[in-house]
Amino acid sequence: MLILTQDFDPTVDPVVHSLKAKDAEVVRVDLSYFPQKMYVTASDFDGERRRLLHRGRDVDLSRLSGVWYRRPTAFDFGPDMGEAEKQFARNEALQGIGGILRATTCTWINRPDLDAVAELKPYQLDIAKRLGMRTPKTLMTNDPEEVSALLARADRPVVYKAFSGGVIHYPGSFPSGLFTTVVGEEINEHLDRVRHTMCMFQEYIEKAYEVRLTVIGNTFFPVVIRSQETDATSVDWRGANHLPYGDYVPLPEDLVKKTQLLMAELDLVYAALDFIVTPDGEYVFLEANPNGQFMWMYHDLKLPMADCIADLLMAGGEFRRGEVTQIGY
Repeated sequence: MLILTQDFDPTVDPVVHSLKAKDAEVVRVDLSYFPQKMYVTASDFDGERRRLLHRGRDVDLSRLSGVWYRRPTAFDFGPDMGEAEKQFARNEALQGIGGILRATTCTWINRPDLDAVAELKPYQLDIAKRLGMRTPKTLMTNDPEEVSALLARADRPVVYKAFSGGVIHYPGSFPSGLFTTVVGEEINEHLDRVRHTMCMFQEYIEKAYEVRLTVIGNTFFPVVIRSQETDATSVDWRGANHLPYGDYVPLPEDLVKKTQLLMAELDLVYAALDFIVTPDGEYVFLEANPNGQFMWMYHDLKLPMADCIADLLMAGGEFRRGEVTQIGY
């Protein structure tokens, strides 16, 4: 079992404990160990060999049953290499290591090339609509006049939402989050700023509650979030320190089938999906995060997510979508 993530990643720890309890061999490394602390080799000069060597541990990459591509950091070429050489070395490493790992036929959670495509929000929304899911009416543009025209004709509130999760890294400070926000009158004074990048505006949809659905293979963990109970969570529940959970509500079978089709088209094994449930009970798809967090639910609701990931990594072979099991709390 190979887990690729940064040194500090508490999300991985319960999965590692579960794997070890199941007597699985686990190697956890970060891509930043390459090339100074880690060797990767593939050769067919003396028989087929694909290996990773780190701190005395020798991993036969051809025998992997699963790879969890969690949150590794970038290759670290050290301070002595020039910038031009670092760029060349980085591209060579991406081609070499990426190609060697891609050649494995084990279960990936998830392959990084598939993650990169699947996390494109406009692409997700297009697939969801095609599959018959309701999605918010959406404007994506860097044209201030398009936004002005939308606000002038809108018959309900409009929200601004970042494409990429909304994390901004200011030098010398902790990353700050840019949450989904209802657009107010003040935007008219700053409309020209829209032209600086792509912006996404959506209709505000009335909510009864929201659902965070964690999909791990063919196991669904739908969690109800009573977001309308507090002001801090009413527009974007990510702004709360403590979430108001609701009682378990299984997903309707029709939505389960559509979600499976969405996951299959995105070619994902794992994803965290967000839905609004309207006062009349309609589910509205917002987005799918191919590497979304789940440990807060694991701890708060005692959901067996770590064991589920461990079992999936140990299963081996290429993953196939099949019958869904929904897990309550």
